[in-house]
Amino acid sequence: MADAMDLEIVTPEGLKLRESVKELTAPGALGELGVLPGHVAVLTTLEPGALSFQSAKGGGRALAVADGYLQVLSDRLIVITEAAEFKEDIDVARAKKSLDEANKQLESASIGDSQFKLHERRRKRAEARLAVAAR
Repeated sequence: MADAMDLEIVTPEGLKLRESVKELTAPGALGELGVLPGHVAVLTTLEPGALSFQSAKGGGRALAVADGYLQVLSDRLIVITEAAEFKEDIDVARAKKSLDEANKQLESASIGDSQFKLHERRRKRAEARLAVAAR
């Protein structure tokens, strides 16, 4: 069994990251998902949140990701997401403003409202960006 996996993160702009990693933690649709080398193959959806990994070279990093997909193969991880931002890429003021706006929209929306899920996703993405920025 290998002791590392090749991680690729792809956004609409192209390849965001390619790195060898020892472990990955991702915001799965059913909760946080941890992946180590030798993990069973899986394809799952991702929610907006913080995706973190331990590099095979040492040290950890995190990205704020939007909705997307994670494919786990025995020695390869592929993340396809609408957006992925490292701490240094995040505009904290913009993320705070987005969170405030989403919360205001959610206060006046009902769960059955067609825009409710959109506002909820926007809130989750802003929270993820702020969490990654605070690391």
